[in-house]
Amino acid sequence: MKLTLRPVRAVLAAASGAALAMTAFPGPAHAEFERGPEAHQAGVSSVVPCGFFRYSVRESQFAVYNHCGSTTVRVHVDVRGGGSTNDYHLCVSPGRTQLPGAGPNYLNAYYIGGAGCRSGDRTAHTPH
Repeated sequence: MKLTLRPVRAVLAAASGAALAMTAFPGPAHAEFERGPEAHQAGVSSVVPCGFFRYSVRESQFAVYNHCGSTTVRVHVDVRGGGSTNDYHLCVSPGRTQLPGAGPNYLNAYYIGGAGCRSGDRTAHTPH
């Protein structure tokens, strides 16, 4: 499912480190969000969905996990190819965390618990 933001005319721009910020541009550019199977929206008026989503800016594609809670949590990141050997667990802070590399490399990212973990901690995939 794609959510296209034509009236808002906003694109996501990289901010400090892994975080992202919304930046409005007056031109015709727009961001296109593609939600993963585990993503959900916090509310109807929310521009950025909670959970995993992909977005495109022109020809570039990016993958993001947007944590809408108030504490850090651990998410399972499902990477394309290699089975579960490429997957990993990542501790994310509230807000948007851009996943490294190209968006098409990611199949999904979803909450697995671990509230209060240290933001940015990355561990190999383990059964959960």
